[in-house]
Amino acid sequence: MKIGIYVSVIAGQKGFENNVSGHIQVPLRSIEELQRAGHEVHLITNEIGEGRSLPFCLDESSMNIHYVADARERGGVLERTGKQAGGMSFSRLRKQVREIKAICKEQQLDVLHLFGYNRTAHLAGGLRMFGLKIPVVVTMFGAVFPDRFSFLTKRLWNRIDAVVTATEFVKNKLESNGIPTKQIRHGVIRDLVEEKGDCEILPKHRVLFWRDMTTKNGADIALAAFEKIAPKYPEVSFNFAVRQHWEPIEGVEEVENRIPNFTVYHFPYSDGITLPKLLLESLCVVMPIRHMSIDPQLVIAETLASGVPIITTDQRSNPEFILEGETGRLVPLGDVDATTNALDVMLADQEKLLRMGERAKEDISSRWNWNAYALELLEVYKSIL
Repeated sequence: MKIGIYVSVIAGQKGFENNVSGHIQVPLRSIEELQRAGHEVHLITNEIGEGRSLPFCLDESSMNIHYVADARERGGVLERTGKQAGGMSFSRLRKQVREIKAICKEQQLDVLHLFGYNRTAHLAGGLRMFGLKIPVVVTMFGAVFPDRFSFLTKRLWNRIDAVVTATEFVKNKLESNGIPTKQIRHGVIRDLVEEKGDCEILPKHRVLFWRDMTTKNGADIALAAFEKIAPKYPEVSFNFAVRQHWEPIEGVEEVENRIPNFTVYHFPYSDGITLPKLLLESLCVVMPIRHMSIDPQLVIAETLASGVPIITTDQRSNPEFILEGETGRLVPLGDVDATTNALDVMLADQEKLLRMGERAKEDISSRWNWNAYALELLEVYKSIL
């Protein structure tokens, strides 16, 4: 089968090739799985601007890549200097649609599979509405309803031939809005155990927050919990591993200066520090996310797959990953006391924490893997051809 995979933007800021969003990692790994199953796959993505680089998980030598116009105004999000802009150029959108249709025709593709959110679904429906002859499938990483201009977008949704998602949460949300959806779980992309290479891994002695240092990611909750708990456990190193962001929380430096066993590591790291080292030396991870940009949140899956239990928020698809009390803890959004108490209880029995980490690794590998992923996708494709 000849399959087209569309991803809106794959190129990011130079130097951040390992910091790749899930909405890019999943379709690129999907291409690998489909190729491994013997199918010809073409990646269609938006043109790359100056100062951009391709992600670590993209092997150009083994992939057919086609570039098309980008209809979106990206703002400073790709440089990590500002928010995603909300605008769109209709002239570039028309060009984008023409170019995607031409690629599908020239390459004689059998099906076009797009990965993204509501706007990607609207693009998929629009392609069909404006003459794309082959069926379209959309994998949804999240869904926001009600749609703006729902009188129009409903017609676009109706043109999509099949909708897929990884999580029960997104499936239920789509189906509650009248959109039949197939759930296909995928595995973890980034293997941080393998990524450590020859790096020396010390016995577990850390508690880690690793994400952008923002309120959306709950960095303020993690900071408050660390500030309360760190003096009680002086033998434990409490760490932030963070990337540049345009809206970091305040007060971190003051806490770091005052508490000797709290350290912030800024990417790019120095002094032999790597993310795999920090994570694999961690007793647990604290990730009290408020705003989830994708379902599933890959940082949670990657942590558990590395054999590290996690404290995260009880929302959206997170309960589909955490076995409460066995592989981690779920806490209410924005609740400093609940997060602090959960961390205190876990650190009080560090032998149990190690067992929880082993259980987490086993559970994720058994429930979230790539074993049947390509086969399930192909069943969807065949059902609409």
